[in-house]
Amino acid sequence: MALKPANVINLALQGGGSHGAFTWGVLDYLLEDGRLEFEGVSGASSGAMNAAIMASGLAKGGNDAARTALRKFWERLSSEFSDVFSTPFYTSLLDMFDQSENQAVTNYLSLTDSFSPYQLNPLDMNPLRELVAESVDIEYLKRSCPVKLYIAATNVKTGKLKIFENAELSIDALMASACLPSLHHAVEIDGESYWDGGYSGNPPVFPLIFSCQAQDIVIVMLHPLEIGETPTTAEEIRNRAAELSFNSAFLREMRAIAMSKKMIEKNWLHSGKLEDRMHKIYIHLIENQQLSTRYRSRSRYNTLPSFIDLFYREGYNTAQAWLENNLENLGKQSSIDLETLFL
Repeated sequence: MALKPANVINLALQGGGSHGAFTWGVLDYLLEDGRLEFEGVSGASSGAMNAAIMASGLAKGGNDAARTALRKFWERLSSEFSDVFSTPFYTSLLDMFDQSENQAVTNYLSLTDSFSPYQLNPLDMNPLRELVAESVDIEYLKRSCPVKLYIAATNVKTGKLKIFENAELSIDALMASACLPSLHHAVEIDGESYWDGGYSGNPPVFPLIFSCQAQDIVIVMLHPLEIGETPTTAEEIRNRAAELSFNSAFLREMRAIAMSKKMIEKNWLHSGKLEDRMHKIYIHLIENQQLSTRYRSRSRYNTLPSFIDLFYREGYNTAQAWLENNLENLGKQSSIDLETLFL
């Protein structure tokens, strides 16, 4: 008999390409454990994919179906997307002790420094679209989605964050959330052009505060909040600049949350419904700082099965340790020091 969930939480899932397999591992453990239920889930890029696929599985068959849907998606991704780069020639170029980069992928990415996707891929071919369409039943989710979804994309012309909620879900919305402008054409939806949601909200947290009732927000992090040393090489500088780009909106949002909670706790603000809601919000992070620091920017394009499996296993184990250490904090307090991390 399944355990009765003791807590309802909200999830905020960062994007990070193939590093999203870490989030798959986190979700797989939480779904298997069964002591948590999910009210709202926000996500950008691969976080949006994980959110929608999990919701689709939950809608059709509960936790077990969600676990199966996520596994099928990531295993197909690692298999089908690696085939083109898995010849003996390419695999021989990989460091057997560090498969963070696939040389063929690296060679292709180097072309994006000089050519746009409109030149390199004029037909806008994207095999991920077909895989996502087969993994997410959009129409079924619109009718009976068991969670509130908040999928982030960035309006190219205005730079504003666009949140696609349940009624607005589409394959285009998911593809927009994962649209890196150096690799793909902008996604057109209702006359507007969109790029990756990570630029404006990675992941967005505010919908989980203002549109949900659950007190606990669990953020699954893929980008390191802090690195050990100042980057000095060209590659290190590029890596850190990319991380800052995809973390900046999130850090601003978290700073605002931390400051608001501090002001409320010190009675600097008049108490009302908004202040009461913010006071009762508890923030938690699931992250593997060592993993996210070791494997940096370009490794997020690596879909080799061994690499995906590494991140899945780390996510699964990290979630297990996190839940064991923090289950008692849910509904009572944040499991991180917001002021230290974000102020």
